Amino acid sequence: QQLQQELQNQRSEITSLRDSVAQLQLQLQSRQHPNDAQTRVRVRLPDPPKFDGKPHTLRTWLPSIRAKLRSDQLTGADAFDYV
Repeated sequence: QQLQQELQNQRSEITSLRDSVAQLQLQLQSRQHPNDAQTRVRVRLPDPPKFDGKPHTLRTWLPSIRAKLRSDQLTGADAFDYV
């Protein structure tokens, strides 16, 4: 009877310790792998050449300025000021 009670106590303690280990592993994993947003390196495109006003250069300049604004995450007034 006493041995069975001791065995039950040991099993309860093992279960509790396993739960603690699982929680600690999750905490460790979250510290080793922070959010991708925090660690992601932003790619910055080089500044496109200034638009010279010639219609034939607009075809290549416009997509390059759009890509630059998108990569720098500029929108609204900030994008307008950049252009």
